[in-house]
Amino acid sequence: MNFTTMLHLHLLFFLLVLSIFTTAVVSDPAGNLSSPYCPTYDCGNGVQIRYPFWRLDNTTSTQFCGYRDFSLTCSDSGEPILTLPTDSYYVKNISYDDYTLTLVDIDIVDQPCPRARHNLSINANVPLSYSSSKDLNLTFYFNCTSNSSSLESIECLGFSGMRSYVFIVGEEMEDFDLLESCEEKVVATVMEEEIISVENLSSGFGGAMKKGFVLDWRSLRDCGECEARDGLCGYNIARREDLCFCKDGSMSRGYCKGGMHLKGNFVVGPFEWNPKGFGPLDALTQLWE
Repeated sequence: MNFTTMLHLHLLFFLLVLSIFTTAVVSDPAGNLSSPYCPTYDCGNGVQIRYPFWRLDNTTSTQFCGYRDFSLTCSDSGEPILTLPTDSYYVKNISYDDYTLTLVDIDIVDQPCPRARHNLSINANVPLSYSSSKDLNLTFYFNCTSNSSSLESIECLGFSGMRSYVFIVGEEMEDFDLLESCEEKVVATVMEEEIISVENLSSGFGGAMKKGFVLDWRSLRDCGECEARDGLCGYNIARREDLCFCKDGSMSRGYCKGGMHLKGNFVVGPFEWNPKGFGPLDALTQLWE
């Protein structure tokens, strides 16, 4: 085996290992990273609050570790609460492995017959989204004056001759104009696994709503460089500036000095690799050209 072949093999091995390592760093913003600035909390119900989430209370300083819109407060009963534009929600579970959190609308928790009061609204700048693999949307029509023998109404929400109905989104009856005869239409999200039978939806929706729904979260775009260098993002409220908390206990306005820098170009032997548009296989291809 000549020297050139050995060089090719060594470079291939290095690039493959580097590719695996960098993928792990970029795709795991919550990861196992830690910093003395980023403590872990538990409001009391066993849900661990840690990066990228953080606890907001009267003692919160002018700076915090976590994503700006991921602040959680603790209720008097020990439940973590996430506040979104339309309402506040109890956080029943956070999976740091799957990047999901399970939420329950505070308004319906103690209701024997839950009534959805509003649609869920998520700001486009907040890195949260519905879980397409776990969630199911239900459409409610409330206080309808028209009646149809082909529709099963929600018995516990009927009063004064008015009726309310619930459907899985997209499965409403086309021959019955509910928008014309109903006072309000609301879309609520539940976990699909909690809807056992569509035929019993009018009586079974309440239990599903009390189990909540799932949101996915993703890495915050502005935190990419900080997290790529093994840092944890934060924010200084007083100065209105982004922060990066490092594993060695230091704090930076940009990114940590240590760790792996994946933004920009770096040299692998005689080649320059730009992670945004030039991968290990491209470098290897260039080597043989």
